[in-house]
Order: sequence, then C-alpha cells, then structure tokens
Amino acid sequence: MKSLVNTLAVTVRKYPRAIIIVSIAITVVLGGFAGQFQPAEDQNESFAPEAAELTASSEISATFGAVSRMQVVTSSENGDVITLDGLQAALALEEVVRSSESAEILADSPQSPAIVSYLAPVQSALQSGAPFPQSDSEVKQLYLAGLEQVPPQFRSFLAALVSDDADANAATAELGLTAITYQSSDNFDELAERALQIADTVDTVETPNSIDLESFSVELIFASGDDFQTEVLRLLAAAAFIILLVLAIIFLVRPRSVRDRGLFVAGVALMVVGAGVVVAPGLSLLFPDIFPTSWGEAELAPVLLTALSFYFVAFVLWSTGAAKLRRTTADTLLTFATIALAIQWMNGYGFLRFEDQSQLVQILPILLIGLGVDYSIHMNTRYRQEIHAGRTVDASIGAAIRTVGIALVLATMTTAVGFLTNVTNDIPALREFGELAAVGIIFSFLLMLTFVPAVRELLDRRSERKGALDTEGLEGGESRALPKLIGRTSLLPKRFAVATLVVAVVITGFGAFSMTNLSTKFSFLDFVPTTSPLRDTAVTVDQRFDFPETTSVLVTGDVATGAAWNAMLDSYTAAADVPLVQVIETSTGARFASGQSFMGVMFQFLSPTGELADQELFDAALSSGVNQERRFPDDADLSSFYDLAVQRHPVEMAGVLAVRNGAGYDAALFNLDTTAGENSAADLADGLNAAFSPTQDAGLDSVATSNFIINNLVVTTLRDSQVSSLLLTLGAALLLLVINFFFESRRPMLGVITTIPVAMVVVWVFGLMAAFNIPFGPVPATISALGIGIGIPYMIHVTHRYLEERIEQPSENDAIEQTLTFTGGALAGSAVTTIAGFGILVTSTTIPFRQFGFVIAYTIMLALAAAVLVLPSMLVLWDRWHLGRGEPSVDESAIHDALQDSLAADREGTPEQ
Repeated sequence: MKSLVNTLAVTVRKYPRAIIIVSIAITVVLGGFAGQFQPAEDQNESFAPEAAELTASSEISATFGAVSRMQVVTSSENGDVITLDGLQAALALEEVVRSSESAEILADSPQSPAIVSYLAPVQSALQSGAPFPQSDSEVKQLYLAGLEQVPPQFRSFLAALVSDDADANAATAELGLTAITYQSSDNFDELAERALQIADTVDTVETPNSIDLESFSVELIFASGDDFQTEVLRLLAAAAFIILLVLAIIFLVRPRSVRDRGLFVAGVALMVVGAGVVVAPGLSLLFPDIFPTSWGEAELAPVLLTALSFYFVAFVLWSTGAAKLRRTTADTLLTFATIALAIQWMNGYGFLRFEDQSQLVQILPILLIGLGVDYSIHMNTRYRQEIHAGRTVDASIGAAIRTVGIALVLATMTTAVGFLTNVTNDIPALREFGELAAVGIIFSFLLMLTFVPAVRELLDRRSERKGALDTEGLEGGESRALPKLIGRTSLLPKRFAVATLVVAVVITGFGAFSMTNLSTKFSFLDFVPTTSPLRDTAVTVDQRFDFPETTSVLVTGDVATGAAWNAMLDSYTAAADVPLVQVIETSTGARFASGQSFMGVMFQFLSPTGELADQELFDAALSSGVNQERRFPDDADLSSFYDLAVQRHPVEMAGVLAVRNGAGYDAALFNLDTTAGENSAADLADGLNAAFSPTQDAGLDSVATSNFIINNLVVTTLRDSQVSSLLLTLGAALLLLVINFFFESRRPMLGVITTIPVAMVVVWVFGLMAAFNIPFGPVPATISALGIGIGIPYMIHVTHRYLEERIEQPSENDAIEQTLTFTGGALAGSAVTTIAGFGILVTSTTIPFRQFGFVIAYTIMLALAAAVLVLPSMLVLWDRWHLGRGEPSVDESAIHDALQDSLAADREGTPEQ
C-alpha cells in the first residue's frame, strides 16, 4: 500500500504534464461511450430475471399476445355521472376513439368489446332499439333496466365501473369509468406511444360543459418518462450548483483587504442567485401557492444557462480581482471537474461492460460526488497545511499524497471490495451496481491522487519560482469555523468516552427495534410527480373504484390429456375461493373465477344454454368420455377435441390455448379478474399458486403473474439481496481493515474498531426510515450501500490520522484533539458540502427522490457524528487499555516508517521542469 502511494507521489512530481495528458485522453475515449450509457427499458428484468413470474409474463406476451387497458374517469360538476350529459360524453368518447387512428390498435374480442363504459347498460338498450332518453331520469331508468339484463359474468365488471359512492337503487354515482382495451407491445417505446396516442385522442373529445374526462394507465407512467428524466436532471443540476457554492466557501483562501472581501461577498451573492435560479422551478412546482407558477413551467436548458452565467461571472470576478480568490476558484473548479471526469469514466466503462443502466446505477454519481468532495477536501487541506509549514511545493505534494494517500488507498480498497461483493448476487441490477461502484470509486481515487495534484503541482510550481505563492494565506484554507467546532467535540472522547459509547449503543438498540417496523413498498406511480394530473387520476382510480386488474396463471406442459383437464378444472374451481379473486355466481349457485380463462371459454362452448353453446363440440367431448361433472378419464387424449375447438372458434381459443413448440398443446392461460392491487399482490400470488397446485400434481407447471406480483417480487428480492449484500460488504470491509492494521501497526483490533461505527450508522439510518414511515423501495434501498460507501472512508480518515498524531503527540487526549481539529474539520466540510447539495432533493416532486434526499442528508450527518464522536471514544478507550497494560498503542516500527517517509519526501528525485 505504501509502495503504491510512494509510486504515485513520485510520478506526480516527475511527470505532471504526462498525467494530465493521459487523463484527458482517457476522458475523450470513455466520454464518447458515456453518452450512450442509458437506462434500460425493462427495469424489472434487471432486478429479477430468473423469477418464474417474469418468465411467465414474457411467455404469455409471446404466446398469447398481450393487451393493455386505459381507464378514463368521468366526473361531473353536478356530482352525478349517470345523467344525460354523462351519456352524451360516453357516446362521444367511443365515437371519437373508434373513428380516430387509435381504432387500429383497439383490442375487440367476441367476449368483450374494446370500449366498455360505465353506461354500457344504457348503450346496450339503445342498440336494442330503445328511444334515446331526453332527461336524467330516463337515463337512470334505462340504466337500471339494462343492468338487470346483463349476464352475471359481466355484472360485477360493470359494478366496478362506478365509484364507491354509487347507489344501485337510485342509479347515481359521483364518478364513472370507461375501460379502453388496446393491443400491447413488447417494444417499450411503441407501448408508450400507443398509450399516449389513446390519451391524446381522449383529450380531443368534446363533452358537455359539466363533464370532464381524465385518462390513466400504467403505460402512461412510462410514457411520461421524459418528464421524470427532466426532473432528475433538474435535481442533480441544483445539487451540483449548490455543492459548487459550498465547496467554494470551504476552499476559501481568506482575503485580507476590504476590497477583496467585497469581491468575495459579491461572488458568493452571484452564486447564491445562480443556485436560486435552478432551485426556483422545483419550489414553484412544490409550493404553487407561494411561488409563481411560471417558474415551474420554465424550460430546463435556459434555467441552467442562466444559473451558469451567474457562476461564470462570479468566478471571473474572483479570478481577475484577487490572487487569494483566484486560488479559491482554481481549487473549487479543479475538484468539480475531476469529479465530472470520474463520472464520465465510470459511465464509459459501464456502457462497454453492460450497455444499459439499471435503476440503481443512476444513483452512483451521488456516491462519486460525495467521495470526490471528501477526497479532494482532505488532499487540499493537507497540502495547504504542508505549504503553510514552509515546505516546498514538490515536498508538500509528496507529503500530502503519502499521508492522506494511505488513508485514501485503504478507504478505496475497503469500499471497492465491499461493493464488489455484489458481483456474486443473483440480481443483475445489484451485480452491475456493485461493479460500477467499485470501478467509479477507483477512478475517483486515481484522479484525486494524480490529476488534481499534477495540476496543482504545475500551477504552484510556477508561482513558487516567481515568489508569488502565498504560503501564509493558505493557513486553515478550509472554513475555520468547522475545524474549531469539531475540535471542541474532543471533550467527549477525552472525558466521557464510556458515556458516549453507552449512548451510541442504546441508540443502536432503538434503531434495531425500529427496523423491525420498516415497511416494504414500491409503486411506479411514486415516480410520477405529485403535481401531475396523471397521478391525481391514478389515485382516484385506486381509491374510488374497485376496478379489477388482470392476474394471469400460465399452465404449461401436456395440457391435452384427461388428467391435465381434470387438474385444471379443480384449480379453476379452487381459484374462486381465493380472496381478492372476483367471482361469477350462476343461477344454479355455482361459483367461478371471473375473467377470460381456458376453462371459462370451454365451459361456454359446452354449456347447452350458453350464448356460445356449440353442439358439435359438446358431442366431441362426449365421445372423449366427459361426464356430467365435466371431467374426462385421466388417460383420455383430448388433442382432437382441442383441434375442433380451435377450428370452430379460432379467435376465442387463440387467447387461452397454444402450441408453443410444435409438439402438441402445451400451454393454457387463465386470465382472472382480481382486486389485490399493490398491497396484497403477494397474498394473491400465494393463494392462486396454492389453488393451482393440482396442475403441478398432474405433472404440469403453473405460476401466477401480474404487474403487481412482479413489482412485489422486485421489492422483496431487492430487500433480501440488500440485506445479504450489506452483511457481505461489512464483512469484507472488516476483514480488509483487520489485515491492514495488522501489517501496518500490529494492531488488528483497529480494524474492528473502525468498522463498528459504520454498522451502527446503517442501523440508525434504517431505524429512522421506519420512524419517519419511509418504505423500503429500490431507491431508498441504495442508502445502505451509500452509508457504507461514505461511512467507511470517514472512519478510516479518523483512525489513520489518529495513529499519525499519536506518534507526534504525548498523550491520547492531545492526539484525538488534533485529529478532530484537522481531519474532523475536513470531514465536516465534506459532509456539509454533500448534505447541502443533495439535501435539495427533498424539493423533488417525485416521492422516491424526496425521500432519498432526506435520507441521504441524515445518513451523511450520522456518519459524521459516528466519525467524530463514537469512533474517537473507541480509539481513546483502546489507547488507554494498551497504556494500562504498559504497552504503546502504536508499534515502534510505525514510528520508524513514518520518519523514513518524511525523509524520503525531501530526498525525492528531480521533478519534471
């Protein structure tokens, strides 16, 4: 490790120009690929590709085709939609849709038309010759009369098309629903275009003044992806501008003259205005009653250009007005540019390695910015300390890399290896996340320890030759208030170390208890801005209607045998008893699961009194041995029976029975109407899989699947994987730190001491998530990874600096005070910068990012608290324990190595001129 750092120090001193040229060349190459690294279309597949539910969903689409459904909510200012105005709106809606280009993608079927309105009973009566109603009361009469004529299998469906306040006797309802079924597509973009096409068509419908129509479908959420991407860009841009502002203050080389101080204040004011320009649109969207709505409607590009112009003027003002502010500008922009290079390198590598981004990878720039700011502040702080102490530029660069570099190498290795434990995960998204996080961290480390000091070496070497290097002004170049404040916290480890640890353990216990109440929830609707009308419509549909979703059960294997038929019959019958499955009750009292299913379609053909009764098919069933209970002999071959059904009813059978591999009928589909929603999807899946267990007993395969079931699977799999990944990451970090401190200082226990506060931070974070009722979803799930990714470097910086100070200071109290004053101050600067930047995410109009901004802010705050309060207390107690045994806390060899490194910094080879 020391050899690596020494090599980097020598290389930077000797070949700074070569390092800069190579860095730029790599950026040009990888940057060309970075722009092509875009989010994957199907995020579910990246989270759980091996799941039977996902495989079944894909097979259903490929074998039977798939349909999507648009829900159009009808509302009336009069509070009742079963009216003449409502009827006129319903008729206009169907006429406009069927006469538009959208008609080509409508999915009409013999069992159900593509457009079904809540006023279908009235429309059916009109089609049968009833006179057109002239008043609301006549509409209600037709509605009630028509509802009585509707077959039982459609009655429950129609009941779900009116809101929960509907009065069946008075024929009133505040809201109504029209379902538009259209052809789906395996192509994500095409599916989104179809949803938008129908929604746009609905918007053109001219309705009576009292009636409003609002469209919603899951596909519209994906179709609004551009809005979501714009939101993400706006938030990240706001975070970047705020971080740039705070970083400039952290890196301030304090001006002494009144004029220069005025320039500093003017520059900060300009940047505050620029940051405000970026933040304003989000505030306007979030608080429309307080801020002008025109702010929220502003295009992103002009907003960014305006903000950038304010920052440009500020930095130009500083660069041309005062030498100290020019130094502040250079360090700030150099840090930010280097972070941008690391992100570009990571994205370029990501495209070459994976081609598409998973949802988790989109969070990684936050990790790299947090680590980049941390690395840069520590490097700059140490370099300025060395310069102020009177050392040359070359010696100061070498000393900074050697001292801080050791801690950074250890932090990088520990964090990268921790993330790399995810490469063995079963979830591709986590494998990709783990590998790219490790690669990005390594890139950030290399650039901060080579590119940044190389640029600083060239700039300061020139100033040194001219005698213009302001060594006095660099004293405490970082904000002075933070080091002093953090330094004062040394009172706790010096005098109250045991009490501090007791409090930390108690808080950890409460956090662990709170974790047991952490809920698991995820909805794609969460990614729709809370200000979007689409979200309001979706909430209305979810809360006011008991509208069924479609849950499919795919049965595969040789389904053309009597045994298979009987097993499917038993399963279909059992499905009617599964909670949340809608049921049809016949006049004879028989109960069947509602929906278009293989058994349901066949029953219609075999029922003597049904609308689709087929005598020829019934005779064929008799020839094959069917009995009165509609069961066949187990050894019956039903291939010819199925052939006749397909021949006589090709459209109906194509949706429920298929030959996939050319070797006989091997797939049957059961599409069931269910009302589980997101919250009860897991229970529904368990119930249906249990109901269809007879098919498995008969040698067939069956699995229940739906969008809600798949979403639940994604969250559950992610949660379980994150727990295992978290334990592996902590374990890997612990092992590496123990090994490092064993060889470095013969004190392996330091590895355990350094890791424990990180584990505490993770428990605190999840405990607070439960306390604040923040559910565990794909975005918050990354918090544990970020907590470790940021927490471990914080702890390593403190431990390493403590060992360094312990060599020079006479007591553990002096060592911990110096550690917290210098390294603790740098950590506080890094934490304040990152919190200020990403805390702005709480202004997001999307729930996950709002939660993420809040959680990441207090995660960093808790990591800082653990690094400056808990870990120092543990280090002091550890030190006193060794002293109590009459042995030094730091091995004598460490003192010898430190002296040799210090001498080597002054004897290094001649640098490049």
